[in-house]
Amino acid sequence: MKFSQILTVVIVACVLASAMPASAATMNYKLGVQSGTTSDVYAADSLANAEVSGFETIDLAIEALKLGDVDFVLGDLPTLKFYQADSDGLSIAGSFSEEDFGIGVAPGESDLLAAINVALGEIVDSGEYDTIFAASFGDEIVVLTDDTDTNTATAYPAEPTGRLADVLADEELVFGTDPYYPPFESYDADNNVVGFDADVAAAIGAKIGAAYNITNFTVTMHEKTWDELLAFGYDDYHATLSAMTKTAQRAENTDFTRAYYSSKQGILASADSPTISGVADLNGTYEVADPVVEEEDDSPSVALVVSALTVGLIAVARRKN
Repeated sequence: MKFSQILTVVIVACVLASAMPASAATMNYKLGVQSGTTSDVYAADSLANAEVSGFETIDLAIEALKLGDVDFVLGDLPTLKFYQADSDGLSIAGSFSEEDFGIGVAPGESDLLAAINVALGEIVDSGEYDTIFAASFGDEIVVLTDDTDTNTATAYPAEPTGRLADVLADEELVFGTDPYYPPFESYDADNNVVGFDADVAAAIGAKIGAAYNITNFTVTMHEKTWDELLAFGYDDYHATLSAMTKTAQRAENTDFTRAYYSSKQGILASADSPTISGVADLNGTYEVADPVVEEEDDSPSVALVVSALTVGLIAVARRKN
């Protein structure tokens, strides 16, 4: 082989070595959800390839997103927007799956269900609902689903029985709620539960109290964990008011009122999250570059080896000449 040919081979080898790209690894999307929510169920049913981490509360899931432990957080869109507005670097990456929230009562408590449904109807029809909505969501426009039917009560029970009778006797309606889900429910500085659900609860109590001529009728938001609410025990509270989506599975264990809020689920991203075009992407994979590992030993680098090889080949070529 001529020297010029050897030199050409070496130069090509050097160029290829220097231009060689870093290898890429394929990763499954890592998702954070609040355990037991509809987002958790959706991920299990529709995003089987994703790595899903369940957290006790939504704020823990979002903290994991900030720390880079998950790529995205799935949850109710209004709540994700609340955290987005409160934190730099977070953004809404998409929305999916329309849903309606309902107030739950124990199965068979038809009078209590009727009273709450009638109160909700009055709040919606009078325009009071719009005022309550604006206090939590500003000028956002959401069309409330009207899922009433012929079985939805239009008049308060004349002779209350069951839990409604107890509520009226005690002059207090107690709602179970998981108060760590703003803007629907959270604690203020004075340890009072505030938010959209708390305002709806107060309006319902005012309507029921007026209907039965109870001037000192009160409403209490009683803290329960999300798992306790999903157990539908109704042991120390009368009804569930906690941004709970009405699903067929849940309706097997509780009776839901008409919808009091209509929403979608959303996808929350950080500045470091992969780019996606929609929720369907989360069932696939994405590529990440392998980290560059710095050599800590005394082994010669590729460039040094190539240089040495070049010198050696030149020397051989000279001997052959």
